[in-house]
Amino acid sequence: GIKTQVGFMFRFGEAVERLRDLIQSDEAGPVALISARYFCNALHADWWRDRSRSGGQLFEQVIHMFDLLRFLAGDPASVYSRQENLFHQDVPGYTVEDVSATVVSFKSKALGVVYATNNAIPGKWINDYRVVARHLTADFADANHATFHFTAGAEQPPMVIASDRDFRLCVIEDWVRAIRTGGETRTPIREGAKSLDLVWAAVQSNNRRGEIEL
Repeated sequence: GIKTQVGFMFRFGEAVERLRDLIQSDEAGPVALISARYFCNALHADWWRDRSRSGGQLFEQVIHMFDLLRFLAGDPASVYSRQENLFHQDVPGYTVEDVSATVVSFKSKALGVVYATNNAIPGKWINDYRVVARHLTADFADANHATFHFTAGAEQPPMVIASDRDFRLCVIEDWVRAIRTGGETRTPIREGAKSLDLVWAAVQSNNRRGEIEL
């Protein structure tokens, strides 16, 4: 069959992988809360600023945060989102949102929060995340760097993960491995489409000014 791989590269971050392993082994316990932010400040290209061509910041950039929520917390049950253009109304052709806040409810009853803006610090693209599970709280600087605090049982020192892994290259290497071995990629197109569906639902939530059941 055809091997596909969607470019959700943060799934391959070393710190993200380590937390996913702790969740799947139940050492972390069930996830209860995830927050993720995406901050930047740039006009980008003309097509990016045009909602009819890019879909908006959630579709074109922040979708990576939504995918991480799914990767760590599982299937979503509902979403509520608000998106506004507050700072670029005087920029010709700028029809996408520049600030957004979204709450995702998961089938597990966990909650996720994604917040984003294109009016933060010029020249910086910030994405970081926090995860609270039953036995662990994780503070991510990015997909490769995090501190895990174990919160159950006897006191333990924090686990610090710091890596220079090229997670973009890992996406390609995983795809090549799947082709050569006949195995599965980490994010085949049917899996990546679920994150696209979640973002689409967030946009529809904003348009309808209400929660969308999934």
